[in-house]
Amino acid sequence: MKTNFIFIFFIFSTVLVGQQIGFRVGLTTATITGNNDAYKFDFLESFSPGYKLGIFGRYRLSDVIILKPEISYRLYAIKQTVDFNTDLLYKSQLDFNTLSSDLNFDIELNHSMSLIFGMGIDYMLQRKKTIDFNIEPFVVNQDFESLLGDDRFDPFATIGLSYKPKKNFLIDIEYRHLLDNWSTENISNQIIDLGNGSVKIHMINLSIARLF
Repeated sequence: MKTNFIFIFFIFSTVLVGQQIGFRVGLTTATITGNNDAYKFDFLESFSPGYKLGIFGRYRLSDVIILKPEISYRLYAIKQTVDFNTDLLYKSQLDFNTLSSDLNFDIELNHSMSLIFGMGIDYMLQRKKTIDFNIEPFVVNQDFESLLGDDRFDPFATIGLSYKPKKNFLIDIEYRHLLDNWSTENISNQIIDLGNGSVKIHMINLSIARLF
């Protein structure tokens, strides 16, 4: 856990002293897949857009390589519907508020396009679960007293493309893959939950940024 906080502090410090500083706003999504036949997840069904706000720095390391550390706040949701082949249809939605620390590199392909790759850490600020058994939905908020240490951190890898339509504007699209797979709860082994398991989390971020 100490190493994770040092990484976040390093990213925050490098953002503030960047050769250029940028502000970013955009959309983010999270979808799920499982690598076990017991997990019947629908990729499109779990699609639910959220948003992100961020500040980042830019350091030119060479003629074509740019270092781009970033700190961002992200809100995203994961939806699920489980059919028990009865009249009961289980629906759930997990809403997450996270603080993300990214350490990305831009490789310039030409004067307007760049390849993005990097890594980072998500730190969970809040989690809310909404459950609906075909009746009135009820909400369960995460008890963070039982979720301490490394359980609140999710490392990830990032790859994407950056388009620079004007001198001080960027449009980025990124694919983010959480490196720690999640687990399932006990309801037919289909409801996702935090913890190590076989559930993969895929994220797509689309954002616009202004450089200063």
